[in-house]
Amino acid sequence: MPTDVRGLEITVTNAEALTEYDKVLTDLWNYRLAAPKNLKRVLELDPDFPMAHVVRGYIMSMLETVAVRPKMLASASHAREHLAADAGRERLHCDALEGLATGNLERACAAWEAILADYPHDLLALKMHHHSTFWTGRSYVIRNTVAGVFDLWDASIPGYSFVLGMLAFALEECGDYTQAEAFGRQSIDLNPDDLWAIHSVAHVMEMQGRLDEGIALIDRPVEQWADRNPFQGHNWWHLALFTLEKGDYDFTLDVYDNRILTSNTEFFLDVQNGASLLKRLELLGVDVGERWEPLAAYARKRVDDHVLAFTDLHSLMALASADDKETAQAYINALESFAHTPDNYSASLMADVVVPMCEGVLAFENEAYARAVDVLWPLRDRWFGIGGSHTQRDIFTQILIEAAMRAERHEQARALLAQRALLKPNSLGSWQKYATVLQACGDDSRAEHARQSAARLHS
Repeated sequence: MPTDVRGLEITVTNAEALTEYDKVLTDLWNYRLAAPKNLKRVLELDPDFPMAHVVRGYIMSMLETVAVRPKMLASASHAREHLAADAGRERLHCDALEGLATGNLERACAAWEAILADYPHDLLALKMHHHSTFWTGRSYVIRNTVAGVFDLWDASIPGYSFVLGMLAFALEECGDYTQAEAFGRQSIDLNPDDLWAIHSVAHVMEMQGRLDEGIALIDRPVEQWADRNPFQGHNWWHLALFTLEKGDYDFTLDVYDNRILTSNTEFFLDVQNGASLLKRLELLGVDVGERWEPLAAYARKRVDDHVLAFTDLHSLMALASADDKETAQAYINALESFAHTPDNYSASLMADVVVPMCEGVLAFENEAYARAVDVLWPLRDRWFGIGGSHTQRDIFTQILIEAAMRAERHEQARALLAQRALLKPNSLGSWQKYATVLQACGDDSRAEHARQSAARLHS
């Protein structure tokens, strides 16, 4: 059988199609907009190329909408029909694609893990596992999967920089910031414009409060990433977070208006990045004007379109913050129905975690602050399962803190802000809130220390 650029046997009849297929994967991992178009060219060269059909299905899965699932299943079926009899690795990719197409992440991840056990150089399986497991919040699974193949990779194997970038992010999410940054920078040295590796190092800097370094890492001409897909908007979101923590809210809004939303069109990352940033600004007393409405309009179209629990929560946040409480409640009702979907990872989270979190967020927007605290407080150590990163999920902790402050649950707010003071010592807004809460608790001396810490950062 022919082999791909990493020496893996692959079912294909056209040598040029195989060469172009390898290029498509590299473009895909570099988030280049040209990847789907170039994949069409591959299928023109070899219409029955099984793995090209699988990749087509994988690309569709990244739209994170149920609308594409029939096409994903059709891609898997077409691939199966044209596989060589002994193409076990490729057949497992079909299994994984079918798992994605039904929301069965357990099946998809099991298939990729089976591939990696026997074919540790299958970078497609590794990338897809990394991406999909990210949306389950299982940081140690992400780390262990990459670590389990890493010793079999080196710079002589095409795609090594992508493995380094994945390992960097996985280590960061597990709290190993020193190794994470080392691997991330090694990845960037090999591939200076790797958005995922840059993103991984940005996460380290965010977690360590290295705000100016983070800004220097990401702030660059918008045109530099003009050929990239909507993931570029998430890196701009990280730039906005650094400026937000510094208290430069005008610059943060400028990033929102001119980089985050304008870099994407309607896409699930829009509502995640946008809702999370706008709510952070509002919790710091910033008037965001009419910016909620476009996100709410997106959410209204997807009341019955549930793929990622993480997106569901941000869609609900957009609706509630735009004061469309009726649709917000309809969204929660739809999630309650979705919860009964069998063999679906996101559905399994609904009843115990996602729906209550949505109810807590809606209670906050309804100014039922004590109710919001009562709902969100018991869930604060369980919402990792909604996926995303520690940084992304932090918005729900911030909502809980503000709800506790407004409900005059001062001791609960104090406990949460004490954690932030230790973990985020360079967060201006956190120190300002900590000072307010300590004063309300009657701890005047520590309140003064918190005010001084805020003043130091603001100077």
